[in-house]
Amino acid sequence: MPGNPSDIPRDAFDLLLLERLPGVGLATVQRLVQRFGTPDRALAASNRDFAAVASGAAARARTSRELRGQVETALEVAQRECMTVLTWSCPAYPGSLRHLADPPPVLFLKGRTELLDRRAVTVVGARRSTARSKDFAHRLGAALARAGCTVVSGLALGIDRAAHEGALRVGGDTVAVLGTGVDVAYPRSHAPLFRRIGERGLLVSEFLPATRAAPHHFPRRNRILAALSVATVVVEAGRKSGALITVDHALDIGREVWIVPGPIESVACEGSNRLLAEGARPVLSIPDLVRCVGGDADRAPARGTSDGGRPRNAEPPGAAPGAKRDRGPDVTSHVLAALADGPLTVDELASRLGLAPSEALALLTGLELHGDVERLAGMRFRWAA
Repeated sequence: MPGNPSDIPRDAFDLLLLERLPGVGLATVQRLVQRFGTPDRALAASNRDFAAVASGAAARARTSRELRGQVETALEVAQRECMTVLTWSCPAYPGSLRHLADPPPVLFLKGRTELLDRRAVTVVGARRSTARSKDFAHRLGAALARAGCTVVSGLALGIDRAAHEGALRVGGDTVAVLGTGVDVAYPRSHAPLFRRIGERGLLVSEFLPATRAAPHHFPRRNRILAALSVATVVVEAGRKSGALITVDHALDIGREVWIVPGPIESVACEGSNRLLAEGARPVLSIPDLVRCVGGDADRAPARGTSDGGRPRNAEPPGAAPGAKRDRGPDVTSHVLAALADGPLTVDELASRLGLAPSEALALLTGLELHGDVERLAGMRFRWAA
């Protein structure tokens, strides 16, 4: 486990500076460190020797006050904001990332860093996803979390958000890998979810603090999504979905890839269904997937919950809590946990929780008004997509 979050590794500055030199990418940083032994020796090498590995422009830029100032400012922010900073040389650097051809030289972390050592499953898919797929991702995130797996995703719209929220709803663990700085919520609409993950899970980024979103950041982010987990699950992906990049990285490093089959005439599922045709493993049921990725399907829910997803210290199911939302979060947590495995009618929910139907309906209506659940045909309710 990493040490004090404010402790900045000695080689962090040197690695970040090398990475920012003109024409120097991650592969070149690796070659420089291999050639000279350490990042500081690379920075101290002669222009001639350095240029032989990188370029003359990169060699001359090592003394740039602007670049040095950018890195110094970023590390000051990381220290002030109590971020954890890990480099290749840190014992706590995730071993799973070392399998990549271009592992990030420096990681910035915010939250529970111990989650990097837990069994994890990556759940990804399209940003513009269908309600059907978002509902499945929600339920999958919840089931994986209850089985003791950390749910990893990219905090994007659609499938990513649903998977993160599914894990959090049952008190489980989730990791968000970002295409921004670890202190930047993107998209802005996800700011509340971003804060919750920072408090209850873990935010991960290879980009400097305060780095804004850029199109080329997200394909690069996807290799970390693939490497942190034992398997990648694609819930829904079109022909050009970024989720397919995550799959490519997963296959490159020998990770399992699972695909949720979709309607064959659906454009939204064209990319994911194509992967099935190419030999990816189909998800036939959530319990089957949980067992295959090493989760304990019979285990009590993750941190903070027990009894099938109900929070600890909550009232027992047979109790008759009041119908008003202000009776406390325990009652609504009962309701949300009961809906984790799929939609329920008012009568089904009332029977499961030991409530009068009128009380169950009042609770559901309150949650619907707050955007937590949505109403389906036949007075059935499910988590909001």
